[in-house]
Amino acid sequence: MKSTLKKLIKIIGIIFMIGVVAVVLYIMANGIGLIDSLDFGAGAYYYADIPQFSKYVNGEHFKSAFPMWIHIVLFLIWGVAMYKLWSWLDKKL
Repeated sequence: MKSTLKKLIKIIGIIFMIGVVAVVLYIMANGIGLIDSLDFGAGAYYYADIPQFSKYVNGEHFKSAFPMWIHIVLFLIWGVAMYKLWSWLDKKL
């Protein structure tokens, strides 16, 4: 039973990874998320390279029912959770 479950999880993982790569290629091929007037080639996905980047992420453009600090804390929690997940996967695999 355990080997069947492990095999199923491995197959689902492979399918998931193939799906992720397919979505990434689709995003890159269609230039989703890029600003047409700012073409940095492959570096365009690193928005920190964009001149005057702060005007694109100005807090006035971002509207939310929650204060910004909550978003920042959630982002940090997400980062810690992903680090723990990858560390756990690294030990298991």
